[in-house]
Amino acid sequence: MQNKPRKHMGIGLIAVSMLFLWNPDALAVFDLLPDVIGYILLSLGMSSLSYLNHHFDQSAKYFNRMIALSAARLVFVLVLFGLVSHFERPTTILLGNFVFGVLELMALLPGYKHMFEGFLYAGSRSGNGKSVYLMRVISPLTRIFVITKVVLSVLPELTVLAETEGGYASIYDFVNLFRAASMLLGGVIGLVWLVLVLVYFIGILKDKPYVQALHDHYMREIYPNTDLFVAKRYKLGSFFLLLGVLLTLDLPMENVNVLPDVLSAICLIAGILVLRHYVTSYKPCVLVLCAYGAVSVLDTFWQYRYFNVEKFTAQAALRGGEATGAYVVSIVISVVCAIVFVMAMVGVLSCLKSMIRSHTGYTVSHVDMQSYGKLNALHKQLIRGLTPVLVMTVVCALGSIVYTLTLPLAGKGGEWYTIFASVVWLINLVLGTVLVILFVEKNGDIMEQINNRYLLTTPAAPKEDAE
Repeated sequence: MQNKPRKHMGIGLIAVSMLFLWNPDALAVFDLLPDVIGYILLSLGMSSLSYLNHHFDQSAKYFNRMIALSAARLVFVLVLFGLVSHFERPTTILLGNFVFGVLELMALLPGYKHMFEGFLYAGSRSGNGKSVYLMRVISPLTRIFVITKVVLSVLPELTVLAETEGGYASIYDFVNLFRAASMLLGGVIGLVWLVLVLVYFIGILKDKPYVQALHDHYMREIYPNTDLFVAKRYKLGSFFLLLGVLLTLDLPMENVNVLPDVLSAICLIAGILVLRHYVTSYKPCVLVLCAYGAVSVLDTFWQYRYFNVEKFTAQAALRGGEATGAYVVSIVISVVCAIVFVMAMVGVLSCLKSMIRSHTGYTVSHVDMQSYGKLNALHKQLIRGLTPVLVMTVVCALGSIVYTLTLPLAGKGGEWYTIFASVVWLINLVLGTVLVILFVEKNGDIMEQINNRYLLTTPAAPKEDAE
């Protein structure tokens, strides 16, 4: 099945994504509206537009990088409050905000620039789209918004540099006031930007001749070229899938996983939705992944409640009472999570099998039995390559159950089983890394064969003379 565009070419989805991107981080690090969701929506919205011209294509690539960056920022926040000591936290916040801010500027400034220029270029080619010429206001305002958001996240944290030998100088005592002022200013600028950018995109959506011209261009010049879609869509979809598998790694800090599996579920769902036109039975896979995300949220919530809210220790489960009852619930949730995780990965691997059967190798005639036999052998080889991924998935799922079961024994005495319990988390991390490596390797094999069939026979998208 080909990638038929949405009625409004994904522009509505792009507008919705902006609702997650305008707000500054609370207290320097807490993002009340997760940017990673916004960039996933933005990437999905750009998926059809990216075929129309070079600007849209480049913009989509930059926003894809922002998905990884915003996910990494979430992990940074979790590590910050799970691993970094209270005394080192101010300096770590400053360093983290500065590093992430620079990386975000390197992706967002050219990403937005290419996106707006893509709309402008498409409008100039079609002779329609008067609303897109608001870009002359929106584009510089967006640059101001992006730069200001980064600067305001760093400025209050610079007060940590006023530290003296006797402790923090008095100026750092007012850091929360500076953060609040920064958040207020950034919120006002972000809200102004949000209103104008929504007016911009709503104006485009209401400009029916312009949207229709984009749709007609797509249907006339892009849609008939099936080969153009598969390799490019698989590259985008596999990016989400790889990120999702990477986020399945468990990194417990104070017995709470700082990489919540719900992030993995979100990325895996996005990857399957990107590939939905080229795989069979993707809906059951998405439903299982939604269940995986829901159970993961419950697991993270229970871990946090058990160890932080109720302030139980792992060893308290051995002494009976309320702690033991809560710990039994933890075991049940862990088993359910493991089962749903395996089911989710089975669904993902089934979709990859569908891609292998339909879109790898080369096109042959069924009457050419020799070539057909070679193609069938190639498909079997690629599908067999997914078996180690499934086996390692089951092993990792069992490892997570073992971790929960042995947690009360960790650090208790010098017997072999207590030593084993103390390093189960490290063993699971190694096993999870093996799973990631296997998935990357097998995905690379599939990508190579898809490229052999499609990408090498598809001419590269021309760069417009507007550049």
